Amino acid sequence: MAEDPIADSRAVLIRAASDFRANWKSLAVTGAAFKIIAFIVLTPLVGVLFRTLIALSGSSILTDVDLAYLFLRPVGLACVIVTGACWLGIIALEQTALLGILCASELDRRLSFVGALRFAAANAWKVVQLTGRVLVWLLLVLLPFAVVAGVTYVTLLSNYDINYYLTEKPPVFIAAVCVGGMLLAVLGAILLRAFTGWLFALPLLLFENVSPSQSLRQSNERATGHRRTIVLFIVGWIIATSGMALIATGVVAAVGNLLVQDGTASLRYLMVTVGLTLSVWAFANVTINLLTTTTFAAILFNLYRYRGSGNLSAVSLGQAISSTNQTGLGITRTRLIMAGVVGVVVAATVGAFAIQSVRLEDDVEVMAHRGASAVAPENTMAAFERAIEDGADWIELDVQEASDGEVVVLHDSDFMKLGGNPLKIWDATIDDLSDIDIGSRFATEFASERTPLLSDVLRACKGKVGVNIELKYYGHDQDLEQRVVDVVEAEGMVSDVLAMSLKRDGVRKLKSLRPDWKVGLLMSVSAGDLRKIDVDFLAVNAGFASRSFIASAHASGMDVYVWTVNDPVTMSTMIGRGVDGLLTDRPALARKVLKQRAAMSAPERLMLELAGLLRTDPPIAEQ
Repeated sequence: MAEDPIADSRAVLIRAASDFRANWKSLAVTGAAFKIIAFIVLTPLVGVLFRTLIALSGSSILTDVDLAYLFLRPVGLACVIVTGACWLGIIALEQTALLGILCASELDRRLSFVGALRFAAANAWKVVQLTGRVLVWLLLVLLPFAVVAGVTYVTLLSNYDINYYLTEKPPVFIAAVCVGGMLLAVLGAILLRAFTGWLFALPLLLFENVSPSQSLRQSNERATGHRRTIVLFIVGWIIATSGMALIATGVVAAVGNLLVQDGTASLRYLMVTVGLTLSVWAFANVTINLLTTTTFAAILFNLYRYRGSGNLSAVSLGQAISSTNQTGLGITRTRLIMAGVVGVVVAATVGAFAIQSVRLEDDVEVMAHRGASAVAPENTMAAFERAIEDGADWIELDVQEASDGEVVVLHDSDFMKLGGNPLKIWDATIDDLSDIDIGSRFATEFASERTPLLSDVLRACKGKVGVNIELKYYGHDQDLEQRVVDVVEAEGMVSDVLAMSLKRDGVRKLKSLRPDWKVGLLMSVSAGDLRKIDVDFLAVNAGFASRSFIASAHASGMDVYVWTVNDPVTMSTMIGRGVDGLLTDRPALARKVLKQRAAMSAPERLMLELAGLLRTDPPIAEQ
């Protein structure tokens, strides 16, 4: 008989919904228990693995370059694989427990969450073997794709600085993107076919006593002719759970916005309403997370039954009891009143902490990233002059050494992005730079712009704006740190400069040369103890700048600057979290955001925080 995905899906969906409705309490409690187990297992495991990497590196903390290097080494890859294997194993064991509950229900029995955990434990070794086979297969499949991707990068994208390819998008870049797209498409097709074919492997392992080595093969055979139905369910499940998450967040945000706006006259009211909003939002997130895993188990079990399950009565379910002993929720009037009182107290406590965290005054510096580079060519005198006009507190620029030892202002290793010239900076002389137009590609009005010397920029900025100097390293530096020191001191700008770099050795050398200078480290991610970094500030990717990270840095005596922030929402979010500086291509916009925030009341600032947390549009916009 030909497959009818719609009719098949309707029948399976009705049965899955019925099973979920009959067992939702046990499923929810078991799912929650496994979330806790995952936290208990994975959190220390990741900590131990990172500490191992840090110990092997010989350093007290790892940043971007260190982590990238270590993760490409065998020990780093092994740590990633171990973590991934544990995560995958916990997911498989969670589904094992949930499937045990559903199987018991099918047999008119009831399996408590303790019984479900025991069922999972009894089958743990078989499940681990199965997930191990899946993981090994996945690694073997990914390997050739990674090799082809690497060869494509080296062949097509290694001749010039990567920023040229990302900005100009030449034909070779388009070709590389097409190759990457084809690789992803083929990989996606392989993974989808494998996943749809292996969907029944876990039920076969648990309910028909099929060995781990045979369950994948038999599952693939059982899925033959029904892949469209399986795909339809997977896609529908993803859409449904994602839609629920969006709707829940939207409703909570709308209600919270209404309640807080109406409560501007009462601090107590604000505490309760804000706390209630955050509590409901957290509960909604937990509920949707549990729905995601439990509904998948219900769908999987009923797809398995639809394709012909084995003799379920032969399955050992341990201490499953008769379903006639199942009790209700036990809701009484007294319990409802007690829950309400506890809820109000919890909401008020959460609200008090939320209100206390709101910044009523902003103390943040605006740093023009490579000048006002949104309206003028980056790292040019025009961009720096515009940044001064736009009210920046600092300009940020990049420096390297030319072949004749001069310190020049340039971000990339070559001039392809700015001027279409492949000349490497370490092969260039000052005379060469005077012939390269680095402004016309941005706009014809900047045709006269040339690569400036650091000394020229310092002279132009003296008495007007501070200068944040980033030292760039491409493996051809000679004595960059000392030369930067010499130029700064010669121009009399020591008290008006900051210095930073992505390279920790460069930061250490500069700090050793001038201990009294304010020197910082650039990073996107880190692992280790921040207190062991001997710097004055951290310049971090905005996506990495959480409240806890900022508080930890401040507690260690370091300022935090975030890059590169160009939209008003992110600017306001970062300011609210307490960063000390914004690195932005649009300093004028940053000034407008600060002006808007200065005019806001405490409840309005609170709504900004809530909007960021709930991922909704905040009451701040570009003007």
